[in-house]
Amino acid sequence: MDKAEFTAAVLEAEPALYRVAKAMLRSEQDCADAAQQAILRAWEQLDTLRRPKYFKTWLTRILINECRAILRLRQRLAPYKQEQAECIPAPAADDHSDLYEALLSLDEKYRLPVVLFYLEGFKTREIAGLLGVPEGTVKSRLRTARELLRKDLEGACFA
Repeated sequence: MDKAEFTAAVLEAEPALYRVAKAMLRSEQDCADAAQQAILRAWEQLDTLRRPKYFKTWLTRILINECRAILRLRQRLAPYKQEQAECIPAPAADDHSDLYEALLSLDEKYRLPVVLFYLEGFKTREIAGLLGVPEGTVKSRLRTARELLRKDLEGACFA
């Protein structure tokens, strides 16, 4: 894969990278940092990519590792009140904000498989590889996430 192919592949994967990072990190700055760091690491380790057709999966795995590194760093730092940076802009009334809020309220172990499966279109086998868990665990987490979302959204009306 040369520089032009890499650039095209990254540009194609960029919206997906942002959505996955947003599923793990709440802060816009952290999402941007994780995506940039993942792209840099991918470029530096491009020779380790065995099959270019799996570039998006490979890059997503790098991104997940970067997000986890940011979360570990955040746990080691002293907590402080951060109202502005953690503030998520309110979505428009017609864009299923109840669903978005419910999704954000899920624990990461449930939220990430939902985003990867339903928003990014990964198969359960691929998600298992990305997260380093058995495929049955991914299926179980998806089922549990659907149940949690269903309970949280009971009575919500979607246009």
